[in-house]
Amino acid sequence: MTFTPQRRRIDLRVLSMALILIAMWVFFRAQVGEFYFSGESIAKLSRDMATWTILAGGMTLVIVSGNIDLSVGSLLALVAASVAAMINSEYGLGWSAAVAVPLGVLIGGCLGFGQGVLTAYLRIPSFIVTLGGLFVFRGITQKVSAFDPRVPDSSWVVTLGFEYVPQTHAWIAGIAACILAMAMFLYGRKRKQQAGIAVDPVHYFLVKLILLCLLILGFISRVNQYKGIPNQTVIMVAVLLVLYIISRRTSFGRHLYAIGGNVEAARLSGIKVEKHIVAAFTIMGLTAGVAGVVWMAQNQGSTKNAGEFYELYAIAAAVIGGTSLMGGRGTIFG
Repeated sequence: MTFTPQRRRIDLRVLSMALILIAMWVFFRAQVGEFYFSGESIAKLSRDMATWTILAGGMTLVIVSGNIDLSVGSLLALVAASVAAMINSEYGLGWSAAVAVPLGVLIGGCLGFGQGVLTAYLRIPSFIVTLGGLFVFRGITQKVSAFDPRVPDSSWVVTLGFEYVPQTHAWIAGIAACILAMAMFLYGRKRKQQAGIAVDPVHYFLVKLILLCLLILGFISRVNQYKGIPNQTVIMVAVLLVLYIISRRTSFGRHLYAIGGNVEAARLSGIKVEKHIVAAFTIMGLTAGVAGVVWMAQNQGSTKNAGEFYELYAIAAAVIGGTSLMGGRGTIFG
């Protein structure tokens, strides 16, 4: 069977966003000086954006399914407060972080599941459900964080917020990431060929792969000039990779796109719409739980105002990255 290379069209939206981003880099480089692109600056930037980006990854799946989640900032705060209270021995329970962290993530998943059930089976619009969740979760957080529970320095969870991956390990991880990317590109190309779908020209494929590897290795080279890759950045990348595989390499992910594109057509095609929507909100809850733990580790405890406006940051990041608020379109790494 002969496969005709797919002709690429220039995406003006992506191109314009890239040009705007480059213009911003040039402007701030001129304002800040050499520090702007220094290893310390890039390492701290990737660390500080971890919680927003984790939330944006989960939010992408929810928006792709044709829904919205306005509660993720408050859910992050609730998980952070709950885990900190479990670990804190003065005002809390004094439990081990090995017990508190999984329970915190589970709390996020369960609350996300509950919102998904209300949306999918009771037919309450997700905007209303999650708006209610925003106020309820924030109210509970005010109670749990009444004494601003802190995490002791001796707890291993603190390393998530303040430690860095050793430079040698960072290079090993970067090379492994390049090999993984090449394997995923080749696998995706082969699957398209087997299905009779037009594939990208070889030169386009190679350029895309080389640019990705240069980006990964260039990032590692820069941050290694400082202290290495922040642990929070590693968690962020791991979460995004899992979400990418779910969204692009599983039938569940393809079904979410179908639901967001046309829910009735998806239902008539045999897709269990309600179960998929509940699953999307559950994944959002789990990612909010992970983001809550990361936020708590970075701040070594919790406060009543944790995660304020983070739902807006997550939605904005997803939309700027190409996710349509109408559903059915968007990518994790966008």
